Amino acid sequence: MKNLFLVLNWILGLFFLSLFILSIAAESWLPSLFVLIITILLLPSFRRFIILRLGLPLPFWLRSVAIPILFVLFIITIFMGMGNKDSIYKTPDIKAKLMAIYDSRIEEWPVPFETRYIETQYGKVHVIISGPADAAPVILLHASAMAGWSWLYNIEGMNQHYRTYAIDTIGDAGRSELRDIENFPPDGKALAMLYSEIMDRLGIEKACFIGASQGGFIATNMALFAPERVSKLVLCGPMGYGGTNLSVLRILLTTMFPVKPLQKSTARWAFGDDPRVNAIVDEWFSAILAGVISRQARPQPFSPQQLRQLNMPVLFLLGTRDGLVGDPLNTRKIARDIPNARVELLDTGHLISAEKPQEFNRLVHEFIQGI
Repeated sequence: MKNLFLVLNWILGLFFLSLFILSIAAESWLPSLFVLIITILLLPSFRRFIILRLGLPLPFWLRSVAIPILFVLFIITIFMGMGNKDSIYKTPDIKAKLMAIYDSRIEEWPVPFETRYIETQYGKVHVIISGPADAAPVILLHASAMAGWSWLYNIEGMNQHYRTYAIDTIGDAGRSELRDIENFPPDGKALAMLYSEIMDRLGIEKACFIGASQGGFIATNMALFAPERVSKLVLCGPMGYGGTNLSVLRILLTTMFPVKPLQKSTARWAFGDDPRVNAIVDEWFSAILAGVISRQARPQPFSPQQLRQLNMPVLFLLGTRDGLVGDPLNTRKIARDIPNARVELLDTGHLISAEKPQEFNRLVHEFIQGI
């Protein structure tokens, strides 16, 4: 038992030592102090130094009380450092940087477009509108930590056939802006009410919804709670169909400790190794991880009963190298509960539409037209 306790001390001590190194690298000075003290209390060699050289007694009961208290203080100070009670952006500089990137991306929009702000109960929602005014409407919902500009690489092909509405998710980085960061759509029903309100303001009665990642979660809820507004559903590596919890934990860890190597490895894990995709997302995603705490409904797994309610045609586009969603075969199994679902696997990471834009556009067009 004594040896087991010693091994456990070393394991925990090394874990907290790694947290100390990450905290120092992230320049989180107060949290790093708390985990340093925890490390000293756990690792036998450090404890002996304190007891013998400094003459400070460290009885077991004192360490048992001190370690949990210090860990709670560590968590509190980390989240205090992450928070901003007025904005999802930690600092005005982070927001300015992201808006500058957004502007540079939207300047590359390959077709004429207009932008609109829709006033909603949660704040203003930004929409990029392009394509023929009399064409069938398609609503584009981007992945979390991206923005409406991320459809840039698909829009020219899509606007040959459809009028598109690329919406910046409110509560996420982009041009949409929450009126109160504590008031955002908390669940699927609230999301459906919000997007129905947006459609009303845009004069859209019914549309095809295309959702990537978190956008797929939003689109699915729209189809569940307002099915009369959804003609067809395209889900690209959607959340709510697998992989959510581990994905959230890893991104949360990177947000807590925004050091460059961790940011880069998280980006590669999430988006894959395609050089073109990395060139698109690197600067934007690094700024997101360093300085944005989004306010969005957390994706919850859809139940088989919910999925059986989806009566409209549904197309799943899944990347075989998607680190966020995980094994596409698991999502394919879940999709069997949907009465009219089709699944296509593509050799991509998480951002399918950006990595394989031509193939994405072809599959989407064939699906919408019923080819």
